[in-house]
Amino acid sequence: MAGLISAIWGILILFPFIVTIVFLIVARKMGKAPAGVIGLAADVTTPFLFIAVYIICMTTFGKGAGIYIAGLAIVIAIIHVVIERLKVKEFRIIRLLRRTWRFYFLLLFIAYFLLIMTGTVLKIIEYMT
Repeated sequence: MAGLISAIWGILILFPFIVTIVFLIVARKMGKAPAGVIGLAADVTTPFLFIAVYIICMTTFGKGAGIYIAGLAIVIAIIHVVIERLKVKEFRIIRLLRRTWRFYFLLLFIAYFLLIMTGTVLKIIEYMT
C-alpha cells in the first residue's frame, strides 16, 4: 500500500497538470462552470509545480535549484507588494497574494515545459554519445 501511495505522489509531482485536470473534472461534476474554477485549479497546482521544477532541475542538471526558486519567489512577492503599494494606498492582502500566487503559476508553468524540453534533449544527446 505504501508503494502505491508513493507512486501516486511521484506521478502527481512529475506531472502536476494531472491535479489541474482532476480538479476541473470534479468541479464540472459538482455543476460549476470550468471558467469559474480555472483560477482555483491553478492555485491548487502551483505547489506541485514548485516541487516539479525543483526535481526536474535536479534530474537534468544534477544540481538543486531550490534556493534559487525560493529566492525568486520572495523577490517576485516583494516586487508585487511594492507595485501594489505605489498604485493603491490601502491594498487588500488577499487579492495581492492571489495575484502573486497565480503569477508563480504562470512562471513555473513556463519553467516546467522549458526544463522538460531541455532535459529531454540533453538526455537524448547523452544516450546517443
